[in-house]
Amino acid sequence: MGPDVVDLLRAISRHAELRQAVHDADLHAAPPAPEPDVVEPYRWFLARIGDGVTLTGAGHLPPALVAETMHALGWDADWLGAGNRESLTVPVAELRESARRLGLVRVYRNELRPTTVGRRLVDDPAGLWQHIAAQLPTGRNGSDRTAGLLWLLGVAAGRAHPEDAVAAGMTVLGWVSGGTGRPLDRHTAFLAVRDTTWTVFERLGLLGKRYRDEPPTPSAVALARAALLHDQPPVAGRRVPAVELTVTLRNVEPPIWRRCVVPEQVTLRDLHGLLQAAMGWRDAHLWMVELDGVQYGDVEDMDDLGDPGAVRVGSLPDGTVFRYDYDLGDGWEHDVRVESHRAAEAPTCLDGAHACPPEDCGGPPGYARLREVLADPGHPEHPDLTGWLGGPFDPKAFDAAGTSQRMRQRRRTR
Repeated sequence: MGPDVVDLLRAISRHAELRQAVHDADLHAAPPAPEPDVVEPYRWFLARIGDGVTLTGAGHLPPALVAETMHALGWDADWLGAGNRESLTVPVAELRESARRLGLVRVYRNELRPTTVGRRLVDDPAGLWQHIAAQLPTGRNGSDRTAGLLWLLGVAAGRAHPEDAVAAGMTVLGWVSGGTGRPLDRHTAFLAVRDTTWTVFERLGLLGKRYRDEPPTPSAVALARAALLHDQPPVAGRRVPAVELTVTLRNVEPPIWRRCVVPEQVTLRDLHGLLQAAMGWRDAHLWMVELDGVQYGDVEDMDDLGDPGAVRVGSLPDGTVFRYDYDLGDGWEHDVRVESHRAAEAPTCLDGAHACPPEDCGGPPGYARLREVLADPGHPEHPDLTGWLGGPFDPKAFDAAGTSQRMRQRRRTR
């Protein structure tokens, strides 16, 4: 399984119900065999659009194709309405959008066309099944991906309501409902995956009825397990202009640092996600960047922040140093230095030292206290803190290869 899954399982391991879900998901067993018949909706859709389909002036699929899709995939029997307008025909709209998120189709010059991967897999349903498993969970950002991983865990464990795993896991990770400030309930947790990962399983017809408390089908369990167990291979490709950065966490001894390469085209917003992956944070708190006296971020109640999507890292000259703050409560401050401009194939961690501190441990002072207690098995707080961590913690641990995998996975989910 990928490093992002390993990190998540470690983070939630102190929660009894989630530990049981991990056990029931049987993630130590071999990955399941592909089930080619399961992916027929996506295979049929790829075959039907062929070399491309011209969209309407509003950018929708032609009405005749919408109706044909509903009929061919057997969705028209339970659908009220004409079923020939994409904007009003949810199953077809979901199929198209999820196929795009899975990297199977794209829009080019007002045509919906298969991608190179989509063309290759249209006649290889077993390969298509493996590709879909490798792309899950889909999402727009890091929180979407975390919620998706938790939902996949619930499905792999055979839970009738896998969104309960989302609610429990996101609460453990420090997330609350934006509307109430309370821990996520079942409905809010479901909405976190409704338009992304859940949609893929729904279009494949793998889920039971939520309101009937029906468990996921065996095929759903198999696909979820394959997604969680998938180990993303190294990314290769053409070399592009890139920037080498050194990131050092302030006020922590011994120093925790990473030396990384990121594409020049990434913005400060993109860089936030890559730094989360490089350091080992979980993207569960607010963040800001201070560069040349200007603060950038996505903090709702701060109106004077610059747009982090407007500044590209490639525009910063060698020697530039700026500050990256994460978790404004605990106060983790990082110095980021632009070392050089060079070429690279993908985001990569070149070097570094020491493990990322556990989230919510109280900032640098709390981390120093945590290390002091963990180093003394006889300390009265040692059992409680070890239990809070959910397992062993090695402050010296660092794996450049695993860090690179996390960075590349994070880059693909942007």
